[in-house]
Amino acid sequence: MPALLRPSVCPHDCPSVCALQVEVTAEGRIGRVRGGDQPYTDGVICAKVARYAERANHPDRLRQPLLRVGAKGEGRFTPIGWSEALDLLAARLREAMDRHGPETVWPYHYAGTMGLVQRGAIRRLGHLAGWSRQRETLCVALSDAGWLAGVGAKRGVDPREMGDSQGDAGPPQVSL
Repeated sequence: MPALLRPSVCPHDCPSVCALQVEVTAEGRIGRVRGGDQPYTDGVICAKVARYAERANHPDRLRQPLLRVGAKGEGRFTPIGWSEALDLLAARLREAMDRHGPETVWPYHYAGTMGLVQRGAIRRLGHLAGWSRQRETLCVALSDAGWLAGVGAKRGVDPREMGDSQGDAGPPQVSL
């Protein structure tokens, strides 16, 4: 059976929301990923997304939770089930909150491949639990600052127009 091409959309949270063509192999696995046939991607996609199949199908990819059984740094782990891992995580969060208060939990996250629903879920959970609050994580704070400095607003600017953004002003002036 030959590989099938399926239309999709990039799961990353870039402003461009690129269209994709994803190959599904005869074994039912993800194959080659390329940009969709539409004006923005025109069959081309960034190197990070083009290598999805390599990461998804890598033999060393973790496919189940691991529990550390040795001292930190020893690298000794044993496989456990998803239910056990989630129960253990919940118990350890509860223990820390009971011992030191809910502010002891600092929900470090980033939404590289999360949509708005998933991104908001951790915030909602943290709000209900009384966890520490931060505006955003280090990753998003830096990328937001860069995006706002370069583009000026988060309104879905068409990146194809960025080459024409200097107008008559010439190249940007940078003072050190």
